Amino acid sequence: MSAIEPREMPSLQLRVRVAERVLMRQVGDEMVMLNLERELYYGMNEVGARLMQLAEPGATLAEICERLLDEFDAGRDQLEADVRRIVAELMAGGLLEKDRAQ
Repeated sequence: MSAIEPREMPSLQLRVRVAERVLMRQVGDEMVMLNLERELYYGMNEVGARLMQLAEPGATLAEICERLLDEFDAGRDQLEADVRRIVAELMAGGLLEKDRAQ
């Protein structure tokens, strides 16, 4: 995935969900995803896997961050910046999309 400029990072109020064209499978602590449209595989570590699980039914980035802060040892500022950057990359890769309920 390409580098995301800070000005392109989504707001914490953005509501996202896993795109319908994505298959996800948990493999140990990691998540393996296949974008059926682009026929590309992606892998995520434990934190990224949890992010995808939280986004699957639809959630704001703020909601995702709150859950991750409860579950992982991380500082708020760094976690929020990381989530915004990763979500931007996942959206660019077609794995996440804006939730239509927004």
